[in-house]
Amino acid sequence: MIGDRVTPSLTPVRVVREALGQQVANYLRDAIVRGQLTAGQRLVETDIAESLEVSRGPVRDGFKILEVEGLIAKRGQGYVVLSLADSDIRELYSLREALESLALRLAMEQEPLPDLAPLRESIMRMRIAAEAGNVEAFARADIGFHAALCDVSGHRRVAAVWRQHEPITTALIGATVLLDSDLNKTAERHLDIVRLIEAGDVNDALAELHDHLHGSEDNMRAAWSRISAAAAEGADSDSSIAGAAGA
Repeated sequence: MIGDRVTPSLTPVRVVREALGQQVANYLRDAIVRGQLTAGQRLVETDIAESLEVSRGPVRDGFKILEVEGLIAKRGQGYVVLSLADSDIRELYSLREALESLALRLAMEQEPLPDLAPLRESIMRMRIAAEAGNVEAFARADIGFHAALCDVSGHRRVAAVWRQHEPITTALIGATVLLDSDLNKTAERHLDIVRLIEAGDVNDALAELHDHLHGSEDNMRAAWSRISAAAAEGADSDSSIAGAAGA
């Protein structure tokens, strides 16, 4: 009987390969958002595999992840880096506000309120990272807060859509928004959101979330503009050097 069939066990080799593919994607994503890989640059599968000391399989898996995220595209037999534009950041934040505002409303409509401990735990991790001056750890805790907000909404698909965009959001925040930020102050802004949720005033809570996200967007767009300009200047310099060498 079909109903009596047991799902076969997954092979450990496949799990490891997928984990490595995600690691490759993380590495390349960070390089793209930091301007180390620029628009139009070809990604050579064999070179990346050799550099990261992995087989070509995980590199292909990583490429597929980044292709879905819109950071690279298939060109012929290989992939090239796509330009990450100001419009991409605007789209990312408009999506975030739509998702997180809905999540906040849904959470506050519940009686009693859902357990907000995961949000407070994320804030505690932010404070620890801020004291240590660890921007990357702060970025992970920051994103953890917003993911937890979507989780406590009780809406599985809101949380699922959020997590589709979580990797690129984390990478961008770590590379841009937090570079010139007062991390302790940023952590406290998140605590303000939690306090307003607990106070039960949905309009004030939504306004605080709106201000927080728009401030983050403005900082990110300004920082990304600087990163893009520096990357373009570096590319021009490389071209000049190559031309001089050729002459």
